[in-house]
Amino acid sequence: MEHYSRRYIMSNSAYDGIALANKLLGALRGGERVAAHADTLGNLTRVQALEVQTNILRGLGTAVSGWKVSLLPDGDLVSAPIVAERVFRSSADVGGSQYGWAGVESEIAFRLARSPGGSARVITRDEVIDSVEGACAAIEVCQSRWSSTVTPPRNAMVADLLANGALIVGPLEKEWQHLDFSRVNARLRINDKTIRESPGRADGDLIDLVVRLANDLRSRGMKLEAGQVITTGSYTGLYPVVTGDRIAVEFDRIAPVTATLKP
Repeated sequence: MEHYSRRYIMSNSAYDGIALANKLLGALRGGERVAAHADTLGNLTRVQALEVQTNILRGLGTAVSGWKVSLLPDGDLVSAPIVAERVFRSSADVGGSQYGWAGVESEIAFRLARSPGGSARVITRDEVIDSVEGACAAIEVCQSRWSSTVTPPRNAMVADLLANGALIVGPLEKEWQHLDFSRVNARLRINDKTIRESPGRADGDLIDLVVRLANDLRSRGMKLEAGQVITTGSYTGLYPVVTGDRIAVEFDRIAPVTATLKP
């Protein structure tokens, strides 16, 4: 990665991967959100964004307990690590001073019993299925660390760990293979009121997302590990929340997950 970082710093004088990561680290630790020129964010390459991710992980110094992954409409796969201190079990109290929040999403996540793939260069769907211990409902708390009033460009979001604030996971459903994730009903409830419902997702082949992620990480010299949780995108979109809100996410035939947003 150092070989790439030197080349890109030389070709884009506005970019400094370590300085940018340190600013985002400050915001992740509860400091001020990061101001950056629009052209700086817009000119970030994917290699630069991934370098910033790597520098953030080094700065945090904690284990990677999960990943978030999404396949965008144009076929671009985006992903970001989720560190251990930001993964919670259901009924957790999530503090805004450290994690921040702009909104929450209703997601389905998978926990791995083992690292998928052996020595083969391509990790197959069957290998991924065999590695999954179970599926669960999840609440993702999202908060961009950029202080922009508009949606940050794609690679700026990748650099910012895809705006992950926290991930709260519910009880594990080990008999998950019979579920049709494209048609499973989802409900987002806030303060005991149903806010949004969804009858499923058109892009509901969630295992395919995990397969793509596993192979993308392998191409970058990384891998999914046993015990990690992979969250696969929102069923109900991003919904704004405030301090004191009680969040519940429910999927048919999967145990619900809850969280409370504390000051």
